[in-house]
Amino acid sequence: MIIGWVQKVIIVLLLSSPTISWANDIYMDQVGDQLDLDIIQDGQNNSIRSLNTLNGDAYISGNNKTFAVTQQGNNNRAGFWTHGGNQVISLTQKGNSNVSAIDNHGNNNDMSITIEGDSNVTHTEIGNGNDINNNITVTIDDGDSNTLYTEVQNGSTNTIDVQIHGQSNNINTVTVNGNNNNIKAWQGKHEDGTVDNNETGDNDVYWVVVGNSNTLESYQTDDNNNGGQHIANYITGDSNTVKHTQRGAGNHEGYIEINGDSNTVELSQRGNTDNQFADIVLDDGHDVNVFQRYADHTANIDLTNAGGAYTLDLDQTATTNQTYNLIGTCTNANGCGVTVVQN
Repeated sequence: MIIGWVQKVIIVLLLSSPTISWANDIYMDQVGDQLDLDIIQDGQNNSIRSLNTLNGDAYISGNNKTFAVTQQGNNNRAGFWTHGGNQVISLTQKGNSNVSAIDNHGNNNDMSITIEGDSNVTHTEIGNGNDINNNITVTIDDGDSNTLYTEVQNGSTNTIDVQIHGQSNNINTVTVNGNNNNIKAWQGKHEDGTVDNNETGDNDVYWVVVGNSNTLESYQTDDNNNGGQHIANYITGDSNTVKHTQRGAGNHEGYIEINGDSNTVELSQRGNTDNQFADIVLDDGHDVNVFQRYADHTANIDLTNAGGAYTLDLDQTATTNQTYNLIGTCTNANGCGVTVVQN
């Protein structure tokens, strides 16, 4: 342990014997500012722990840190808890059945997680004391059956970007408690960051957001008619903006429920010959835009206020069934205004 000095540590573990099985562990307990640490583990059955994957240490505390972990191989785990400001933290895992867990408390931090492989469980968390100005980027490439959980436990003005590319049967959950957060979740990408390298479907995105003035965007694309796509947004708070887009073949399901004021919602579903289903429940000051194209369409929309609001624009286009159910309580004060186009 060195406190008050710039530290430069490079740990390289290169294990390449074709006949020997290696088990590597790094336990860590680091306190101090201005740490520069780079860990590379190349081989099987690697670790760095805890939180808890499994047992003991991997605690890093201090400001102005750069901390990078790279694990290449199978059965890697990682897992660490950090505290401090102005940190740059990255984790890269390449291989199958990896597990990562990162919990970061502090302000002005940048966290980046990149994983290639199947059946991973990834938990990335910011803050428990109104932490601000943090960035989280999580990217999962070329694997199936992954579970992602990304959390702002208590914080404001944070940016979260979670991406899953070229995969199927993935579950992506984002929970946020705080204000003025900018959050994006992608499966396949598009609009228009492009990617979409042959998405295969059966992907789910869930949002649970408590707080004011958050901007939320969800994008799912091209599942090649193999399992469908599902997005559910649950939001409590004022002045939220939600954009929710699903594209490609296969069934699309979209759910948005907002309990709060002055919300703007845009839900777009575009498919080929399958079902498009949208269910939207909003309370107070709405501007709703729903677009469904091709296939069998159903939109259930429940809007309340009783003192005014909601402007609804619903478009259902295609050659088969188009169905919508609208429940609204406006009582004007120069609000309401509904437009529905069915082709």
